[in-house]
Order: sequence, then C-alpha cells, then structure tokens
Amino acid sequence: MMKTADACIYPYPVGNTTLRRLADELERRGFNGAVAVGIPAGCTVGNVRFLSGAEITANSVKSCRDALRNAPKADIVMVHAGDAALNRTILGNVSLHILRGIYHTDKRAFDHVSARMAADRGVAVDIDLSRIIRESGPRRQRALERYREIGRLSQKYEFMLTISSGGHSLTDLRSTRAFSLLGKVAGLDEEQVCEALATPAALMSPARAAEVIG
Repeated sequence: MMKTADACIYPYPVGNTTLRRLADELERRGFNGAVAVGIPAGCTVGNVRFLSGAEITANSVKSCRDALRNAPKADIVMVHAGDAALNRTILGNVSLHILRGIYHTDKRAFDHVSARMAADRGVAVDIDLSRIIRESGPRRQRALERYREIGRLSQKYEFMLTISSGGHSLTDLRSTRAFSLLGKVAGLDEEQVCEALATPAALMSPARAAEVIG
C-alpha cells in the first residue's frame, strides 16, 4: 500500500526523466508511490507504485467534461482550480480526485462552501510544493497564504489534502522529510502531512472511480 506518495510528477515525455530513474530516486527519498501524469496505465517499477494521472485545465464545466471525455483513462483525475463559481460547479458536477493549482487563486475561490463540497465528494486539494521552492517575492507569499488557509479549512471541514513536488526531473523531487518541513512552512502540521502522503492510495477506492456526471 502506498503510505508515502508524491501526488504529481511528470515523467518522460512530459518531463525529461524516465519512469525507471524516477522510481529509483523516489525510493531513495523515502517514497513508495506517486501519481505520474501522462503514463498510459498504473504500474509498479521496482518498489514504487505509479498511478496514472490526467491533469485538466478548463475555464468551464463543459470544457472540463469535454477534456475528461477526450483524455486517456487515468487512475487519478486532477482538475485545476479557477474562481469560486467554477470551483463550486466543478465540485458539484464533475467527478474528480484532486483539485490542483489552488496557489494561483484568491482567497474567495475556495471557501467554506467549496470545503464542504470537497469533503462530501471525497475530493482532495493539492499542496504543490514547487510553488514554494520555485517562486519568490509576492508569488511565493501568495502561495503560502493560500496553502495556510487550505490547511485551516481542511482541519475544520475534514476534506483530504495531497502534497506534490510537481517534478519534471530528478532534481525537482524532494524527500519525505523535505515534504514534512515544507509542509510546515505551508502551515500544515505533522499529522496533516502524513495523511496527505497517504491520500493518493485512499483516492483509489472503488467508490472513487472517476467519471463524468450528467
């Protein structure tokens, strides 16, 4: 079972590193799983379990549905967050596993209403650590503020979190210890980080199979 999973990485050809090399590096850094965007199917390489991921960016529910219908079948469906209206509509009308990209939204985009919907629907919200590592100045501060707010909402409304490196290469990957330390910078406590690392496995339950509704 995946107890420590990086919730979003990009192997070749999306990134520049093969799945085999990523598996070796992930294991060395303390992971036994990851969600890999663009691979044709879930697989196990060495001691690392990879779930296939589909990542959708859409500006309307219709375009989201169309993208999901046209995307290859994946274990984990991730949709990028938008404004409050879009997020609520997506959470209410599209079956997805993870809401990503929360770092670029404003505080009103994911509020107590969205939090309750995510909890009710079993949708996780992703904490993309690359936004802390790569960004600087106001952009980094904005990401940190959003993550801290998401952490507080998660504690209150009990929706799931995931944590990801957003890695496109070996040098983008981080250890589980770094995930814990960076998670604390983002306002998560140790329990939240541990639970978030195990969330991809929890999302794979049969009841969470992704499909388009309506």
